[in-house]
Amino acid sequence: MPKTYAVPPPPPHNEGKTVAAWTLNLGVVLGAVLVALGMVRGESMFMIVGAGVMALAIVAGVGLSFAGLGQKSTKAEER
Repeated sequence: MPKTYAVPPPPPHNEGKTVAAWTLNLGVVLGAVLVALGMVRGESMFMIVGAGVMALAIVAGVGLSFAGLGQKSTKAEER
């Protein structure tokens, strides 16, 4: 007896290139560069600012995603 499988819906066409994703990515990279610069120079202020930039980028990315500027959910389309 042949088995039948349900095919999942296709992914969104934007390939994850959204405002929320770019904001999160650039913020985390900038924060990591600041933390690394602080480690090399031995200045804790750069590390603290870098960690703050990364935390702010995470909050901004999640906020933009909830505001509709992120990847569209495929679960909503199934309903």
